[in-house]
Amino acid sequence: MKSYLRGFLIAASVVALAGCGQSGSQAQRAADSSLERVRKAGVLLWGADVVGGVPYAFEDPKHPGSYIGFEVDVAKGVARELGVELKMVVRAWDTLIPELQRGTFDMAMNGIEDTPERGAIVNFSIPYFVYSQQLTVRKEAKGIGKLADLNGKKVATLSGSAAEDILRSTPGIKVITSPEIIYSYKDLEIRRVDAVLLDTPIAAAYGASNPKLKNVGESFGEGRYVVAFRKEDGELRNAVNAALESLKRDGTLKAIYKKWGILDVHQQKIGIL
Repeated sequence: MKSYLRGFLIAASVVALAGCGQSGSQAQRAADSSLERVRKAGVLLWGADVVGGVPYAFEDPKHPGSYIGFEVDVAKGVARELGVELKMVVRAWDTLIPELQRGTFDMAMNGIEDTPERGAIVNFSIPYFVYSQQLTVRKEAKGIGKLADLNGKKVATLSGSAAEDILRSTPGIKVITSPEIIYSYKDLEIRRVDAVLLDTPIAAAYGASNPKLKNVGESFGEGRYVVAFRKEDGELRNAVNAALESLKRDGTLKAIYKKWGILDVHQQKIGIL
């Protein structure tokens, strides 16, 4: 779903290279202590953004101050498998990876795509959800069903997302980025842009549910959501992988995705169906 500014990637890579002088034994000790750290604290700190977070993680309208969403359910399942409590640490989406690296929380999970750039500076879990890209237009729009139909048009998306990369590689499209999902769909409503391209769970929540908008064409550009960890936290990453595998085997992930209306054939590719 989301990413962050490429300038940070460059800076982070420089820092990572500068730190390569530490001994292998030091790095191993850091990795070996990560799961112990979480279990000793009794709490798994999870970083996520809740602004425009439907259906990922968002405030429960019936219980202000509490959060719901399919990723909330997945994170709770992971924490349960690890035998610890879950605590969400709310941060702006484009700061999740920098905050993770600063040690603000143990893991970041919020529609994070397994891009090569991000993989250079953090570790990924196994994928827990397969998404694809979906176009959304205004209800009255005609003749738009694919990117090629938007030549010369303005298309909005989330800054730094996989959708942005796709749009910028498509000739003739004027890309308009926003820092939060809700701004892209609002711009479409008020005619500042001609379409929005974003991940299927987002399009279902903000496009299909809006009487002024509609999702069009077949989804495309398949990708995977993963949990992000600091490079030195290999043991914690391995434990979360084992937890996700367990949630697949016992049908928990399938039940969660069915509950939130996002279970589809794409999930066959990661063993959920």
